[in-house]
Amino acid sequence: MNVQIGNIIKLARKKNKITLHDLAENTGLSISYLSLMERGLNDPTLENLNKVCFALNLTLSDLITQAEVSAAVVIHPEERETIFKNEGYLYQIAFNDTRKMNCIFMTIDNNELHISNAHVNDEIGYVAKGSIMLEIEGVQYEAKAEDCVYIEAGKSHSYRKTSDEECVTVWFNISGDYKL
Repeated sequence: MNVQIGNIIKLARKKNKITLHDLAENTGLSISYLSLMERGLNDPTLENLNKVCFALNLTLSDLITQAEVSAAVVIHPEERETIFKNEGYLYQIAFNDTRKMNCIFMTIDNNELHISNAHVNDEIGYVAKGSIMLEIEGVQYEAKAEDCVYIEAGKSHSYRKTSDEECVTVWFNISGDYKL
């Protein structure tokens, strides 16, 4: 099955705050079958796709249309999806997770310390504007506009804006479903 369609199903499930267990109960399909479907590793029947779409308030037409849209090559700033917003910082994703790679825009406009969980995959950051102090495994690093940052998987880290202006960074990593 198409990985993009599986990812769209997964995103719709998460957006609706439905667990795989709940989706299994609503569709009569097994959790393992649904997990394979979300990862694009099986070939579901139209009947089973329709069951899943119905449980997620989608139509098959919606699913196909979203798959076509997710193949976009250029994403303009107003098209980025906000994935997390709090006072002082904003996270937006450019291509969602329908691709093998993620592109996250992080805008920080306060000087507070922000703690980030260790990630499953390595990530590369680019400071587009302002400056930021990163602490990775207890070591501090200053990164200014046009600097790049590399954070290995599993490394705990935190960050704080150090410039007077807002700090904008762009982060690239492999999607959680893909491994090198």
